[in-house]
Amino acid sequence: MQRIQGPIFDVFYALTGRGDMITAILSVFSVAVIIFVVFPIHECAHGLMAKILGDDTAEREGRLTLNPFDHIDPMGALCMCVCCIGWAKPTPVNISRCRKVKARTALALTSLAGPMSNIILSYVMMIIMKLVMNFAMTTPTGVYVAFALQQVIVLNIYLAIFNLIPIPPFDGSKILYSFLPAKGISFMERYGQYMHWGFFLLLILGILDIPLNFLTDIIYWLLDKASFFL
Repeated sequence: MQRIQGPIFDVFYALTGRGDMITAILSVFSVAVIIFVVFPIHECAHGLMAKILGDDTAEREGRLTLNPFDHIDPMGALCMCVCCIGWAKPTPVNISRCRKVKARTALALTSLAGPMSNIILSYVMMIIMKLVMNFAMTTPTGVYVAFALQQVIVLNIYLAIFNLIPIPPFDGSKILYSFLPAKGISFMERYGQYMHWGFFLLLILGILDIPLNFLTDIIYWLLDKASFFL
């Protein structure tokens, strides 16, 4: 499986005769689903887990909603359209108000909720894709829908893995914080910004493509096996 190219480039190539318009349309559709469906679910999952644990900050600030316009970050959405890597506005969580569990546990659970929502949503989409493949693949529309769903699934899994990377400001760093001693947290806070830019440099150079795509393939395979009944 190849990493999905940004829809802006796909549309440009299609308009200049160097690409397929159907591919461009499906690419735009896939990223639109991520921005308007996946991101809101991801951010809402953070807030919902916090509320379950006792913190209603997200709800009071109007972020416990699936309305995409309450979660969209303009720059994150633009980056999503350019390179298929983007973000939404972070959901406000006050760990000190999550009194039903220890603070470290609350930090881990609220941070993990977002990426897990990506995986669960990918599984639901996998089931829908297989239903389409079983009952509608004889029609051109069915083929396009199945292909679009596959693109969304792959991209959704990729974003889940991306968010689990233990470098600030990703969710994975907060999960890591919940296990680190005080000195480890201090080290991460001091050098986290350098790790962040170093990571993006490796990403731009393509050095991380192989491990990230490998992990994406593994989770895709697991979801495929978990939906064996279709």
